[in-house]
Formats: sequence, C-alpha cells, structure tokens
Amino acid sequence: MPDDAPIRSVFADDPDMATLIDEFVSSLTTRASTILERLDQGATEQARVLAHQLKGAGGGYGFPQVTDAARIVELAIREKRLDDAHDAAQDLIRLCTRVSS
Repeated sequence: MPDDAPIRSVFADDPDMATLIDEFVSSLTTRASTILERLDQGATEQARVLAHQLKGAGGGYGFPQVTDAARIVELAIREKRLDDAHDAAQDLIRLCTRVSS
C-alpha cells in the first residue's frame, strides 16, 4: 500500500459500525495531535495514557495501523526515548490523516 493511500476500517462494510467509525475518524487527527502537544509540553505521562487509549481504540474500530503506530509512541514514552516518541507521534499524525470512514 502506498504511503499516501487511504486507510479504511476492516469493519467498513459493517453497517452497524458505520456511525461509530465515522465518529472515531472525525476525532482521530485531533487525538493524535494532542499526544504530540502533551509531549511538547513535557506532560509525558498524559501523552503516554493518550497513546495507550488510542492504541486500544484503533483496533476496536478496525484500524490496526493506528494501533501499531500508537503502540510505538507509547513504548518510546515508557522507555523515556522522548526524541523517538516525538518522531513517532508525528508519524502517527501523518497516518491518521490517511484514515477514512
């Protein structure tokens, strides 16, 4: 898949999930950006918790790519590799801009 290809939920064809997926997608870039903002503010524990929440939500809404990217951010924060966490958060934001419902 090209790096700029849209990312769709594995549940995209499930009409029961459509509204939930739309709501998740509409908040996704803001949620990812908030992680980076918290890192930039030095609120690393808040950033880690937000990344952890997004990691779980990504899978729940059928976006394993989001789960994987958020996991990388969370791990880097946990290991106190803050430069890596910052870079990973930027990657997460870029990924989230490709997510569509």
